[in-house]
Amino acid sequence: MTLADDSRIGYAKLLLTTGSSPRRLPLPGADLDGVLYLRRLSDSDRIKEAFASAARIAVIGAGWIGLETAAAARSAGLEVTVLETAELPLLRVLGREVSQIFADLHTDHGVDLRCGVQVAEITGASGRANSVLLADGSRIDADAVIVGVGITPNSQLATAAGLDIGNGIRVDAHLRTSHPDIYAAGDVASAFHPLLSKHIRVEHWANALNQPQVAAKAMLGEDVAYDRVPYFFTDQYDLGMEYTGYVEPGGYDQVIFRGRTDTREFIAFWLAEGRVLAGMNVNVWDVTDPIRDLVTSGRAIDANELADTHVPLTYLLGHPDRAS
Repeated sequence: MTLADDSRIGYAKLLLTTGSSPRRLPLPGADLDGVLYLRRLSDSDRIKEAFASAARIAVIGAGWIGLETAAAARSAGLEVTVLETAELPLLRVLGREVSQIFADLHTDHGVDLRCGVQVAEITGASGRANSVLLADGSRIDADAVIVGVGITPNSQLATAAGLDIGNGIRVDAHLRTSHPDIYAAGDVASAFHPLLSKHIRVEHWANALNQPQVAAKAMLGEDVAYDRVPYFFTDQYDLGMEYTGYVEPGGYDQVIFRGRTDTREFIAFWLAEGRVLAGMNVNVWDVTDPIRDLVTSGRAIDANELADTHVPLTYLLGHPDRAS
């Protein structure tokens, strides 16, 4: 391996954990001061500084980063406008049934949520952003603009090395790349998942925390595979949630709600042919393990019992106790 100063380091096994980078807006004005991204601790510090001096914030992108930042800005007392190209926030991730709940959450907290819009330009004065211009000609005044439009895996080094690339560095269940002595983990790794029988790339710190342990064991010759069920969480205002499982856009045929969506205390389950693909518990706690077990069981679940809060999730897993 050759470093930037032309020095060389030998290795028997190599692990690539190059992570990812925020996707930049290819628009006029995107390089103005006051256009902020959230990836590193220093980015968070800059956003906090902006919150301290700003009155109005525009957020471009209604994914997890955009919505969490919007919630933080509203909690700090700022006026917030969120701009999203899709019809609803998180539509690609959660589907229409659950995305509406997050849309209502933010509008209920005073966010000006504008979906189905296109950003044309970020305008400014004296080198600093002061508004966002939309394709329809409307203008949103803002003292700072926060951009959360996704990330790009840092696979340049792997590409230069001739490794297989596909939505990141493609690795097998052992996190081994197309080169037998090179492994990859974290945001950059598109890993074959034994349960799902497909390659997936999960953009969450849980992968960065847990995958390297498996990669290290595999590099030492142990027969191990990374088979953890994907997991992530978010906290926005008074809503806390955990999501366990994996569903591709349009990859489900039914959503079952267990609990009350009007009070935002429920579990949502995504199913295909009666099988639970994923579950999201919102302000309902200590259920991650049974949700994970429902996902991994592969068994068909009765939809009525799944929706019934009096039927314990453990009963659905085949345990006999049906007491509420």
